[in-house]
Amino acid sequence: MTVKFILRLKKLKKISFLLLLLPSIVLASIPVQNTPIPGGIAVIDFESNNEKPTAFYNNIPLYVQHIKDQHWQVLVGIPLMEKLGKKSIKVQDSLARSFDFEVTEHNYTEQYITLKGKKKKYVNPNLAHMDRINKERPILSNARKIFSNNTVSDGLFTRPVNGVTTSPFGLKRFYNKQPRRPHTGLDYAGDIGTPIKAPADGKVILSGKYFFNGNAVFLDHGQGLISVYIHMNKRLVKQGQHIKQGDLIGTIGQTGRATGPHLHWGIYLNQTVINPNLLICK
Repeated sequence: MTVKFILRLKKLKKISFLLLLLPSIVLASIPVQNTPIPGGIAVIDFESNNEKPTAFYNNIPLYVQHIKDQHWQVLVGIPLMEKLGKKSIKVQDSLARSFDFEVTEHNYTEQYITLKGKKKKYVNPNLAHMDRINKERPILSNARKIFSNNTVSDGLFTRPVNGVTTSPFGLKRFYNKQPRRPHTGLDYAGDIGTPIKAPADGKVILSGKYFFNGNAVFLDHGQGLISVYIHMNKRLVKQGQHIKQGDLIGTIGQTGRATGPHLHWGIYLNQTVINPNLLICK
């Protein structure tokens, strides 16, 4: 057996090994239960021979994942203020098809928060604050609209911190008795400086300090699945940086509109806030 033949044989074995690994990459998916409520996820199964089918809800691209063989799945983030009843998505592969799902009722509780002293500015901002807010608004909005073609998530998310949940998702919030938007994430208690870890692989698409959010980081997990980390004390990652699950991305703080040290963790799916608990390991 010649040296040249042995080297060729080793190369073929290496290629074969890599081909064995491909199915785990191609079939990478997030196991999610169907929860078709406002702030939830509608899971729609369909069959397709297409290598990369696409789907849309209200003309917004959706997260599409390959389950097995010809079995595909669409994950639809449902807006918190969505009206109840029958909805429809469009799937495009070799044909254009529609699939219906039903949004059912879910009641969220109320929360009353009092901001005092210097924190009152976050309830009734002055003209200078409003100028800053208006400049920051499109930056934050554009980050939530990013849709990358690659699916970098695989499997369930982990919790970014181990603290107690102090404010659940979807609370109807009142600041100094004034109604505001429902709570768009989970609040975890923690001391200032507590490490915050990435719950899944992703790419940093935004890292900055903002009026309401304070120090904030946005991670892109692929196909319109975006996670946000707000009120941080320190940001330890930069825009464009690739992150692995478990990597340190920052520390807990109380910057922005926060009454005490905590992490606000939010998830966007097709530009819609959803309950992060639907994606994480219990």
